[in-house]
Amino acid sequence: MDIRHLRYFLAVARELNFTRAAQSLHMSVPPLSQRIKALEKSLGTELFDRSTHHTRLTAAGESLVPLAAGVVADFDAIPHLMRAGNRRETVRLAIPDVLNPHHRETLSQAMSALNNRYSFELRQIPSLDMESELLDRSVDLAISHVGTTHPDLSTVVLYSEPMGVLVDARTFPDRTELTTADLRGMRYARGPRHWDLRPADIGRRLADHGVDLSDDGLRFSDISGMLMLLRTGRTFAITPLESEAVRMVDPDEVAVLPVSDLDFGLTTYLVRKTADRWLDPVATYLRDARST
Repeated sequence: MDIRHLRYFLAVARELNFTRAAQSLHMSVPPLSQRIKALEKSLGTELFDRSTHHTRLTAAGESLVPLAAGVVADFDAIPHLMRAGNRRETVRLAIPDVLNPHHRETLSQAMSALNNRYSFELRQIPSLDMESELLDRSVDLAISHVGTTHPDLSTVVLYSEPMGVLVDARTFPDRTELTTADLRGMRYARGPRHWDLRPADIGRRLADHGVDLSDDGLRFSDISGMLMLLRTGRTFAITPLESEAVRMVDPDEVAVLPVSDLDFGLTTYLVRKTADRWLDPVATYLRDARST
C-alpha cells in the first residue's frame, strides 16, 4: 500500500462509480479496479460493495475515508511545511488569457493587501491547462474559466459575467439586442484555443435554435484579426460583454449586443489543491473580494 492507493480509493469513494473515478484520475477503469483490489488485499477487507448495479462503500470503506483523507492531506502538506521557515510564502498564481477588467483590478488589490504575508508569482496559461498544472504542482492557485471535478482539487465560483456577440455595426443598425433567430445563417468567427470561451452547452443550445457553430476555418488570432473578419459579411464572434475586446472596439464599426432569448455567461473559478491548507487565507480573501 502506498499514497497512490489512498488517492485511488478516495476518488472511487467520492464518485461511487469506477468509470467516473477513472476519468477524474486520467486513467482507465481496469488498472484502477486492480489497485483498489490490491488495497483491499493489503488491508484484509473489502472497501466497496460491488454486488449491485451501484458501487457502495462497505462499513470498512466508510471508516477508511477520513483516515485516508487525513493521510493524503498531510502528505501533500510536506512541501509547504519544509518552506515554513520563510517569512513570506510564495504563491504561484495562474491567470487566464482573458480576464474581466474589474476582476483584474480586484485581484491586483488583493495581492497588494496580502503582500505582508505572501509574495505572488504570476503565470498566464490557458484555463484548459490549469488542472494539470495544479496536479503537477507547477502552480499553487489558479483563476480559471474551467471548473473541475477532480477529487484532489476544490473550486470556488468567483463571478459570472454575461456573454454576447460582436457583429459588424452595419448588419443590425439601431439594434440594442439580438435573438438567436438573428444569428441563423451567420458564420461564427472562432478565436485561438485559449480565447474560445464558449461552453459546450452553449453550443448545444445555439444549435437547438438553428445557429451553426461548426468550425469552417474562419479563425482569428487577435482582436485586429477578429475585427477584420467581422467586416467581411454576416459574421459574429462570442465574447464576455465586459471584456477587453469590447472596450477596444469602435461602436461605429462593431456592435456588441446581448442575445435576449439565450442566457449564457462565462464563469470564473478559483481552483486549488484541497490539501493545501496554507492557501486558506488567500482563497478566503479572494472569495470575499469577489463581491466588492
